[in-house]
Amino acid sequence: MVKLKVWSVLCVLLAGALTFSCSNEIPEGKPVMRKGRTVLAYLVANNNLNAYLEDNVVWMYEALSSMTDTCTLLVYYRPRSNDATFDGPTLMEFVSDGSGNVNGLPSPGENVSFDEVVEIARKKVYPSDNSYVAVDPQVMRQVFLDMQEAAPSESYGLIFGSHASSWIKGGKTVQSKAFGDDNGYSINLPELADVLLSSFSQKLDFLLFDACMMGTAEVAYELREATDYLIGSVMETSVLGFPYHRVLPYLYGAASGFSQVCTDFISFNKENNAWGTCALVDCSKAAGLANAVGAGLETYKSELSDLDYENDIQQYGVKSYKNFSFDVGDFFRVLNSGQIPENIQSALNEAVAAKACLSGAAYEFEGVTVDENRFCGIGMYFPDRGIKDSWDEYYRTAIAWYQAAGWERYLPSASE
Repeated sequence: MVKLKVWSVLCVLLAGALTFSCSNEIPEGKPVMRKGRTVLAYLVANNNLNAYLEDNVVWMYEALSSMTDTCTLLVYYRPRSNDATFDGPTLMEFVSDGSGNVNGLPSPGENVSFDEVVEIARKKVYPSDNSYVAVDPQVMRQVFLDMQEAAPSESYGLIFGSHASSWIKGGKTVQSKAFGDDNGYSINLPELADVLLSSFSQKLDFLLFDACMMGTAEVAYELREATDYLIGSVMETSVLGFPYHRVLPYLYGAASGFSQVCTDFISFNKENNAWGTCALVDCSKAAGLANAVGAGLETYKSELSDLDYENDIQQYGVKSYKNFSFDVGDFFRVLNSGQIPENIQSALNEAVAAKACLSGAAYEFEGVTVDENRFCGIGMYFPDRGIKDSWDEYYRTAIAWYQAAGWERYLPSASE
């Protein structure tokens, strides 16, 4: 890749966060409003996923170069600090003309490299120093505003790519991340919801989490005002990520096609001897699911204290995350003597628009084997049962699903 000249870097620094530079960079001015959907990607690669996220960007480019309709993709990429490909955190714009050209250039052909894709992009480089953190709320807001300024559009969908750990409280250490891993730093779920709500004037069409453990009821409920749909896995995901060379076109189409993303993700994992689950969750139905869960907890409150969650219920966490999330349907199936109660099943049918998984011992991962007959597509935590005190405290005080589902009424002390 041809490096930016020193004067270009100075130009960016002096222009400030809202001003775009010139020469193969995202142009200044107010572009024409784009019809349809623009897809955005926020990739935090300052960790051990860098090489895999590079592959994901290449796959996105490959999909764009084969699109038959015009479309725009904006990718924010936070590279590793010693990545020679970039001069810092970079926003990249790709515009396909639907005839095989991206940013006015034909595809370099087969086996295109990440460096070639970055060279093709129109770019904005963000000044950074040792204090720069890609998951800082202020940084994220600025990037999202810059994306919308560069590509005003009727609607947006957003891909998040990095490490993650669902609703669990984040922090500096990698072992306690929520979303993102910028040299160990992450953003907590409630703060992520606030960032999205304050950055976009309308709901996102979708949020795709190419990250571990984000397909839970807690995440869907927390983000229900920020997005129409959530696409993600309730368990840890393979480092390979989503096969964007296959699924990216669906993300520009009607919401009815989003289910194919789950299908292709699972097919791709099977082909690559991986494991996995994926679900498409209608976040507008998250409140209804919370109400149904609350009613179920009331019905079976006397059985909760004796529920053998460690042996009887499908759970999705491994190692230090064991028992962070239990299958919602299977949770109530066990309580209801082997059958999901009708009201719970009805709420799940509305909330989980599509689901797919790799089932059985052949796809076991770190002690977790998914049973397709016990997989409803979405999980939830079982609080205040001694699984982990720090999780319980944060869950009670910060996660909105806790009160929405009525868990506070079923503490061990309240059941005695």
